[in-house]
Amino acid sequence: MRNIIIASNNQELHHLLSSFLAQAGYSHVYSSTDSKETFSLTYRYNPKLIIIDLELPSCELTDIFKFLSGPQRRIVLFVAPHREVDETILGLIKKGYTRFVIHPIDRKLFLREVEEIINLNK
Repeated sequence: MRNIIIASNNQELHHLLSSFLAQAGYSHVYSSTDSKETFSLTYRYNPKLIIIDLELPSCELTDIFKFLSGPQRRIVLFVAPHREVDETILGLIKKGYTRFVIHPIDRKLFLREVEEIINLNK
């Protein structure tokens, strides 16, 4: 099973990403709005991919980064707002995170990133 978790408190973004994933055939998509819920879903469903909205509150992002360090970095895809791209992404790249999509989200690019991450973790 290819479980996916979307960690975002932005309903519009969650709906958009869920729609893209459903259209591409991904039916096991779970929603999280904070770090505790993300941890719980990760333990319960052992996801192949965790999509993280970089507009979550910084304390939530800090907790998620601590939790998803090491080998779990490879299952993370970040959604970054265009206005904070440079500073945020450069900082994450230094920490070893390498997968990002930027607002506005291109469906084709997003699904290509999703496929690459899921195929790496088969």
